[in-house]
Amino acid sequence: MPSIALRKFEQKLLVDVDRVIESHQALGHDGQGRRGLGHITRSGVLMLCAAWELYLEELAVEVATHLAHRAASPSQLPQAVQRELSRYVREHKHDLKPLELAGAGWEHLYVSHVREAVGLLNTPKAGPVNQLYEKLIGWESPTDCWSLIIDFINRFVSARGDVAHRGSDARYVRIGTLREYRDGVVQTVIEHDNAASVYLRDNSIGRRPWNRRTL
Repeated sequence: MPSIALRKFEQKLLVDVDRVIESHQALGHDGQGRRGLGHITRSGVLMLCAAWELYLEELAVEVATHLAHRAASPSQLPQAVQRELSRYVREHKHDLKPLELAGAGWEHLYVSHVREAVGLLNTPKAGPVNQLYEKLIGWESPTDCWSLIIDFINRFVSARGDVAHRGSDARYVRIGTLREYRDGVVQTVIEHDNAASVYLRDNSIGRRPWNRRTL
């Protein structure tokens, strides 16, 4: 069984994207030429990117939860995580924030901070994903596990930005391109999920918290 984040991605988030693709097929016609269904493919791009972004956010929280439960104290967290947690407490406006680190309170504080901080991932391209994951869960360069060239995900996210900011004036998205985006994102999610399991095994809990998924 994969991570909770992957199960949600497949069983809920991706379902809506597939329905958009099916709707395009049902409304289209045979033959060449555009079919006046750009609004459907643009919607598919927006929904797919939202699913990708939410998966990345929820997986980070899931990994952080495993790290917190395994560590007996904050000093057993990855170095990058220790630095981020210290910075967060030190710069917090509430003078009593350090008290939450007492006893097992640091676990709740850490996971809560990750849950809040992942919301900053507004552009889920390779660079921001690497930066956020290293800072919050200590995983350096998670995008190294992506077999597709990183430019694929970056182009896809840029296409989402084009649709989000220009609407119907955005570049036309063909149904074949949407399917390519869909398949590429699914492949990357599975690879990312498998690598996260290995990361936790090697850096914290000593075993894989979930099974690897074959492509």
